[in-house]
Amino acid sequence: MGVIAAILLVAAIMFGGWQLGWWFKVQNTKRQGQIINIQAHNFRQSYGTQQALRDQITQNIGNVLTVTSQIAEDPSDAGSLKAQRAAIMSIVCSQAAQVTGDPLTPDQASFISTNCLAGALNPASQYAVH
Repeated sequence: MGVIAAILLVAAIMFGGWQLGWWFKVQNTKRQGQIINIQAHNFRQSYGTQQALRDQITQNIGNVLTVTSQIAEDPSDAGSLKAQRAAIMSIVCSQAAQVTGDPLTPDQASFISTNCLAGALNPASQYAVH
């Protein structure tokens, strides 16, 4: 009788261990899936943020050029327009300093390197208020 009880006890322990192993495997798989989902979400969010930043830079460079055209068309309002243009340029420079990952387009990079210095409007820029 003792031998049968010992065999049943060993069988119960083995079965319990087998079930416990499956439970750990399922929990580990769920945890890995959650980590993958979090990483994918962070990548999508980061990529989307960076792309939006690049789009804003393009739009703001266009705004700078538009204001420059307005100054040429109506020099009587040049003072306030130059201040507005410098403010937009400051935003462009700040945004460009936040870009990570893929580089700016060649046109953007050229514009930024000519007019910005360490994330701020370069005082020597043609768009700075003089």
